Amino acid sequence: MPRHALVVGGTGMLSGLVEALAGDGGRLSLLSRHASQHPGGIDCDYHDAAAFSRALEVAVERNGPIDLAIAWFHTLRIAAPRLLAEQVRGRMFQVLGSATADPAHPQRLATAAAVAEGLQGCQLRQVVLGFQVTGDGSRWLTNEEISGGVLDAVRTDRPLTIIGQVEPWAARP
Repeated sequence: MPRHALVVGGTGMLSGLVEALAGDGGRLSLLSRHASQHPGGIDCDYHDAAAFSRALEVAVERNGPIDLAIAWFHTLRIAAPRLLAEQVRGRMFQVLGSATADPAHPQRLATAAAVAEGLQGCQLRQVVLGFQVTGDGSRWLTNEEISGGVLDAVRTDRPLTIIGQVEPWAARP
């Protein structure tokens, strides 16, 4: 277990992951719009770069350097992913939506990875949220599947993990 794990966006679909990390010992910081309702939580909106930077500073002041970061950003067209990557002194798991792995747009994964270009301390990993094909169609992943899959990605430490499937792309819900 890392000495300080930080999760961005862990009050919704990643809440099971946050519970698992909290049970592993170590220090945990949680950043989200409603994080203060949870132990170690720091309220912030990652769309506000200055507020997000301050929240990262508070997390480091409370718990020391960030050894592990897991972040779900709904968009990468903001400053927050880079600001986080600059603070991480270990692994950063970037949780990405299924469209990132759309076979018709292979550049999307590389574009998402650019957040950590040139940074010495940050070891970027990517986790793509896919879907499940069922007997009568397909469905998006459940929160439990997402949290469990991200936790597995952290434990296996592969550069790219796909939870569920992203192919055939036409089978997505």
